[in-house]
Amino acid sequence: MRVLVTGASGFIGRYLVKKLAERGYEVFALARRNFKIEFAEVIRGDITDIESLLPAVSKVDAVFHNAGYADDRGKKRDFYRVNVNGTKNVAEACRMKGVQRIVYTSSAGVYGFPNKKEPLTEESPKKPMNAYHKSKLEGENVLKKYTEMKISVIRPPLVLGAGARAGETILKRIENGKIAYIGNGENFISIAHPIDASSCMIKALEKDEEGDVFNAVSFHCRIRELIEEITREMNIELKEKHIPYSIAYLISIFSEKFSKNEFSLTRYRVKSFGRNRIISFEKAKKKLGYTPEYDLKKTVKEMVEWYKTLS
Repeated sequence: MRVLVTGASGFIGRYLVKKLAERGYEVFALARRNFKIEFAEVIRGDITDIESLLPAVSKVDAVFHNAGYADDRGKKRDFYRVNVNGTKNVAEACRMKGVQRIVYTSSAGVYGFPNKKEPLTEESPKKPMNAYHKSKLEGENVLKKYTEMKISVIRPPLVLGAGARAGETILKRIENGKIAYIGNGENFISIAHPIDASSCMIKALEKDEEGDVFNAVSFHCRIRELIEEITREMNIELKEKHIPYSIAYLISIFSEKFSKNEFSLTRYRVKSFGRNRIISFEKAKKKLGYTPEYDLKKTVKEMVEWYKTLS
C-alpha cells in the first residue's frame, strides 16, 4: 500500500515514516521544502495550499495527517489556518482524488484537565483549554463531515522519547536544578512514546473498520516517579522543591502576558504537571490489538541517552 505522511519531518512523523517502511508500506512524505527524509520519497506540498496537495494525494491509497502547528503561546489565527483549514484541505484533496482512508493525529489535550482519578476515555467530555487543543478538536469536527471516507482519529497525550522537545526542556531543567513539583508530585500523568503512538496509527489504518477515535498511550505514572527516574538515569542528586498549585497558576497567568521566554510557565504546563489526568487506552487495546512497547524506565533511558549526545 502507498501512503502519504504529512508532518513527516516532525518528532512523531519521523518515527511514523520509519515504522511504516519497516512494515512494508511505500511511503511518501509531504514537505514544503526539498530535503531528504529517510525511508520516504519526498513530495513538495503544503497543507495550507490545497492545489499543492493534489499531486501528492493522487499517488497514494491512504493519508496519515500528522502535520500541525503546536505552541502554548501561538496566535489563534495561525492555529486555525494550519490545524483547521489545513486539515480541511487534506480531506478535500483526498475527496477530489478518491482517497478513502485518513488517519488523523489529534491530541489528548482535547479533554482538558478535569483533575479526576477516573481514566478519561474517548467519550469523555471535551474541554480543551488553549488555542492549540481547540484547533485540534475543531480539526476532528471538520473530518466528521466527510462521512463517505473512513477516518481514524488518534489522540496521544504528552509524547516523550529521543528527540522530544518537551523532554529536552524537562531534562535541562533537572540538570540545572531548576525544576520543582507543582503540588506534592503525586498526581498521575499519561505518556506516549512516539514508536507506540506510530504503532497505534498504523493499527488504526489496518484494523479500524468504522473510522473511530483512539487514545494512544504507552504508560501512566506519577509526576514524582517520572522526575525520580530521570534523576536516577542522569545520576543527579536533586534537591526537592515544591510550588503550591495556586501560586504556580498565578505565576503562569503573568508569564503568558509578559514573558517571551518559550520555556516559561504557561497555564497549560501548570495543569499538565500539577493536575491528575489518566488517559485510558483500553479501546485501542481491545479494538486494534494495540500493545505498547515502552514503559517509564525504557522511555527515560532512551531520552537521557539522546540528551547526552546534545552536549
